[in-house]
Amino acid sequence: MIEERIVISDANILFDLLSIDLLNEFFSLPCQITTSDFVIHEIQRPEQKKIIDEFIASHKLDVVSFEFSELQEIYKIHEHNENNASITDCSVWYYAKKTKGRLLTGDSKLRKSASADNVKVSGILYIFDNLIEHKILAKKICAKKLETLTTINSRLPHGECQKRLELWCK
Repeated sequence: MIEERIVISDANILFDLLSIDLLNEFFSLPCQITTSDFVIHEIQRPEQKKIIDEFIASHKLDVVSFEFSELQEIYKIHEHNENNASITDCSVWYYAKKTKGRLLTGDSKLRKSASADNVKVSGILYIFDNLIEHKILAKKICAKKLETLTTINSRLPHGECQKRLELWCK
């Protein structure tokens, strides 16, 4: 269950949710969803940008910008992390740590680095679990969406996806 007040998302989570048409449901979860301006600048395709901008305008997605001192901290994280996480990744990592939020990412390098820094980290399956738990989507619909996503994103944890598909299709 989502317990955090703030959930941080990197671009790959937004792209995955866009690809299976689950952004509305994601933004219906009972939490504040925030990302960094670095992540927003990574969204290049006009049709994706338009959709994300609508969630920003409706205050369902908060976008944080950083003060100079915070940018210095982000660059320190970038310089000292062993997994070569990008500046964009470091921006959401920094903000998740600062706010004690949960970092949502599909990037294994970012996951390892942020976890080692005592940041709570989850992936897209955490979102699916919460969509079911909060009765936003039925298990069978989540199963169909997850099946579709596994054909689009080959980097998802196969075993964990299979467990959920078996559970949700009963």
